[in-house]
Amino acid sequence: MKKQKNYHYLLFALLAIFVSSCNLSDIIDDDDLDDDDPESEIMSAKINGDAFMAVDSDKTLIQLDDVDAELNLNGDVYELNISGLDFGNSYLTTITISLRGDSYSSLKVGDEFLGITEESYSSGSPIGAVGIIAKASLGGTTEFGGTTLFKEEETINVKITKLDKENELVSGTFSFIAKDEDDDNFEIRVTDGVFTDVEF
Repeated sequence: MKKQKNYHYLLFALLAIFVSSCNLSDIIDDDDLDDDDPESEIMSAKINGDAFMAVDSDKTLIQLDDVDAELNLNGDVYELNISGLDFGNSYLTTITISLRGDSYSSLKVGDEFLGITEESYSSGSPIGAVGIIAKASLGGTTEFGGTTLFKEEETINVKITKLDKENELVSGTFSFIAKDEDDDNFEIRVTDGVFTDVEF
């Protein structure tokens, strides 16, 4: 009887793994899916040479990663925050890109953003980008965390490669260098950054 129980646990574990790896597209008829909506939102980069990949798919039954964006408007002044959370190898790693400008109506593909310095921030209308990064273990131990805010303008570069205001989708590329908040000598280099079809 004990052996039979062990087989049941093994079958349950295999079933759980199978279900978690299934996509809704395997269950739902393709005609039921809205072709105008992207299948997944993606953010990828290298952090000090290590791969970062966050994929948020509407078709995945169990979602651990997260990719999200939020647009805040005050008249035509905007702040567009794009973030990704990579859950893997017992660590949570997050990257957030914040784009700030004074004319959302003129925001377009090809626009580039550099860093927000203390001088531009104190002007009352900061225009540019801020990169924020953090990595922590599931036990709560912080590996690193930092920001580009108040550093030199060249510490971050973000370029819009796709902007669909009607469907509220944005894609782009990014790279930045953040200083660790606890150790100013430790640089966190984020390279080859891409975000794709992120809904805001």
